[in-house]
Amino acid sequence: MSDNWKSTACIMCGNNCGLEVQVEDDHIVKVRADKKNPFSKGYVCNKSLAVGRYQNHNQRVLSPLRRRVDGTFDETDWDTATSEIATKLNKIINIHGAKSVAFIGGGGQANHLDVPYAMFFLKALGTKYLYNALAQEYTQKYWINGEMFGSQNMDFHADEHRCDVFLIIGSNPWMSHGMQRARLVIGEISKDPNRKLIVVDPRRHETAEKADIYLQIKPTTDTYFLLALINVIVKEGLCNNDYIAGNTTGWDEVKWLAELVTPEKAAQLCDLKADQIREVARIFAKAKRAATRIDLGIYHNIRMFENVYLERILLAITGNLGVPGGVAFPESFMALDLPEGPEEKWKTRVAGIEQIRGMFPPNALPEEILTPGDGRIRAVVVEGSNPLRSYADSKTFEKAFKALDLLVVIDPAMSEPARLAHYVLPAKCGYEKFEASFFPKGFPGIYYHLRQPVVKGPKLAKQECEIFTLILEKMGVDLSGLLPYAMLKQAQQESDKPPVLSLVKAFCMMFAMKHRESLIKNGIITGEGDDTSELFEAILRHPEGLYLCDTFDENNLENLKTEDKKIHLAIPMVPDMLRRLAIPQKIDLDEGSEYPFILQTGERTNYTANTIQRDSDWRSAQLPTNYLRINRKDAERLEVSEGETVKLVTDTSTVSIPVKVTDDIYPGNVSIPHGFGLLHTNKKTGKLEQIGVNVNELISADHRDQFTGIPLHKCIPCRIQKQ
Repeated sequence: MSDNWKSTACIMCGNNCGLEVQVEDDHIVKVRADKKNPFSKGYVCNKSLAVGRYQNHNQRVLSPLRRRVDGTFDETDWDTATSEIATKLNKIINIHGAKSVAFIGGGGQANHLDVPYAMFFLKALGTKYLYNALAQEYTQKYWINGEMFGSQNMDFHADEHRCDVFLIIGSNPWMSHGMQRARLVIGEISKDPNRKLIVVDPRRHETAEKADIYLQIKPTTDTYFLLALINVIVKEGLCNNDYIAGNTTGWDEVKWLAELVTPEKAAQLCDLKADQIREVARIFAKAKRAATRIDLGIYHNIRMFENVYLERILLAITGNLGVPGGVAFPESFMALDLPEGPEEKWKTRVAGIEQIRGMFPPNALPEEILTPGDGRIRAVVVEGSNPLRSYADSKTFEKAFKALDLLVVIDPAMSEPARLAHYVLPAKCGYEKFEASFFPKGFPGIYYHLRQPVVKGPKLAKQECEIFTLILEKMGVDLSGLLPYAMLKQAQQESDKPPVLSLVKAFCMMFAMKHRESLIKNGIITGEGDDTSELFEAILRHPEGLYLCDTFDENNLENLKTEDKKIHLAIPMVPDMLRRLAIPQKIDLDEGSEYPFILQTGERTNYTANTIQRDSDWRSAQLPTNYLRINRKDAERLEVSEGETVKLVTDTSTVSIPVKVTDDIYPGNVSIPHGFGLLHTNKKTGKLEQIGVNVNELISADHRDQFTGIPLHKCIPCRIQKQ
């Protein structure tokens, strides 16, 4: 084994912390933090140290596979597989039209260089049906951002390093690592007497334990809490009127929001104290700079639209939106700007869900396949995704996939959907090719990390752009009119470098044009030669990642895409939803129903990861499977004890799962860690076995927000039965 360490990055989450790896026999065998990485600076979590198991495991797809009638697979060659796929796609489109084809996935786990190729692949086929994970989580905020900021592609991030107050609702970044160097940042804020960390969540989780103020809110009541904060700020004259007048429109039209819920009313509904709510409102409003972080606890819950909107109102009226130390619009080297032009937006055929930021919600796809009629989805290409374990209603998804005329799965692993596919095409994993993330790494700094291949991988595996090219060529598509493919073909003719780098070089040209002076000042380019080539070569010289320059800081609001360059507070639909909001007298979680508990799926632990980690041995022996977290009072009432296996019943499924009894979760609320339920090979028997509970089989595809189709993963009615 070479003593040389190779720089790369983790792909277990969107932070992509810098790693160094050692390789033996083309396998990653040792992993450590990369102290040279300019944004993670030697910070990693334990999940990063297991990436060798992601790269090398016994479920890798080693060659193209073609399904037999009996459900087993034959190995075949690339020419045969792509020719047959092309023929079948052409036939389906010719008979049923382009709307009968859908694509699910793209850009899995910060391997984002495939995304432009996937988008133009769809364009070449004549379909817009892109079903993506972002549309399972975030399209409610993308829609609101479009109305408030002028573009669905705009999003803000907390400036957590410079805020004086950090309000976190429905998120546990200590465990989810939902921001760069999360534990260090949370620790720094917690220990600083001049800063405040405020956490609001039904569970007293690891981040809550670090908080200066923790409010254990009753599940599903966040709307009332946010309205009460706004009530206090307005009634006590704590609004930043200069900011409102200079940077927003429509406040007078929606100011009535402050009249809806008082702290006393919210305290009754949220199971909090009115003085606690007032204290949080005053601290937040009086801070020089305050930031918020909301995540899936809000995005996957009831009234997600109202809550996302109210968070932005809270930030706007306190002057903390688009400013240093508040929340700001960061900039990425490679912007993931999905289509949102004036052309007619498509809708799903069955539910009529309109595309948002160019995407559709994955859990709406099964009904598009299974419902008879013109326009039924008949062919699906899955890439960088595991719909049978990552998306809601796994059993219905499986039924739908079995009903397809054509299912093509492009994946490094023989995943659960791959086992149902007509063709499985082996992709290189994220360490066997040039790859990068489109996600920004912070604010105001702009960083770029082009991960270089550190291992070769299976001989027959290909990068996604190559796979798409083969299929399109076999379909007879003229690639010259598809920009990324035209650049790729030209690069193949002019250089021996991997053709995907033509895409990176194109982004170099655009970035150098915009930030030329800053790049010269930072010594990234000289300003005396070809700016594009110099920036491109600088990126290649720094496999550990590169700090490029700063984005606009004090002038961050200039990034707004509204015509008047102001934040629009009076937007369509959402204020009307709040105007119609029926404020109850009280909230009982069970309400005497058949399902008296509220299940939240997706709890984060040190040993929960996404579905690309196919080797379960990476986990600690302390967490061989997932569990049902339940409050001690509920456990005593049900007469169940720690470690006892119970039946958890929802309207879609019944599973057996061990119990974890704690005092940290709100009574009537239960939770389950995600990332389990994958099929693994039993080393003794050689048979496939499911390890742990697949939480996605517990939620119906219909249990969702009706406008976006986002599933309500944090509010699933359930009951618990003794075995």
